[in-house]
Amino acid sequence: MALDRDNRDGVVVLTLNEPQRRNPLTQAIKGQLFEALVSAQTDNSVRAVVLTGAEGNFCAGGDLATLGTDTVAGARERLTRNGDLIRRMVRYPKPLYAAVEGWAAGAGLSVALSCDGIVAAEGARFLASFIRVGLIPDLGMLGSLPARVGPALARRIMLSAEPLDSATAHSAGLVDDVTPNGAALDRAVELARAAAGRAPLPQAHIKDFLARAVDEALGYEALIQPLLLASQDATEGRAAFFDKREPQFKGM
Repeated sequence: MALDRDNRDGVVVLTLNEPQRRNPLTQAIKGQLFEALVSAQTDNSVRAVVLTGAEGNFCAGGDLATLGTDTVAGARERLTRNGDLIRRMVRYPKPLYAAVEGWAAGAGLSVALSCDGIVAAEGARFLASFIRVGLIPDLGMLGSLPARVGPALARRIMLSAEPLDSATAHSAGLVDDVTPNGAALDRAVELARAAAGRAPLPQAHIKDFLARAVDEALGYEALIQPLLLASQDATEGRAAFFDKREPQFKGM
């Protein structure tokens, strides 16, 4: 099982655990994460949840090897299931934090942005890499990133596909706290536990209001991303990624 669960005195830690591949966000892992969040939500002994990755990385993003293998209809169905996960995360009724060591890239960054707060180690790196493989940001990033850093910086991050270090991410508002390497999880647990002591009803309404931008983003990506996945540029982007070369896009 590539998603581990540990209970730290009422704070459940969910760990993406496929470190040899830098903890990719496969469809199977998304399903396990959804089920784990449902379980923690209905467990009265759980006060908060922290999401992290194993052995020095948070998440390298989606599994590119499986992208482009669906029909357009199949891709839309998959994106609908992805949307169910993200909608649950952005409206989660208990505090939900991300603890990032190493890379949070692509869909891994989207998942981190769906949490209430992000704690990053000094060596963490953040990357919205979708455009490099001929795709738009998904899992709600078109809504969640501008909400954190503002539209101008979000545009630059998504269109440039250049990585941000933890200090830059912190100054931009993408990250809430920076720790020494190896300490992000402990700090995220501490913040999540503190948040669990605050009034839950106002927190729920604040999350619900802010989630409207993510709802719009999820609807848009469900229409557009399946078409992009079937494009020649996306095929070239994936091939270039695995060949470790620059892609040659043609707008097709």
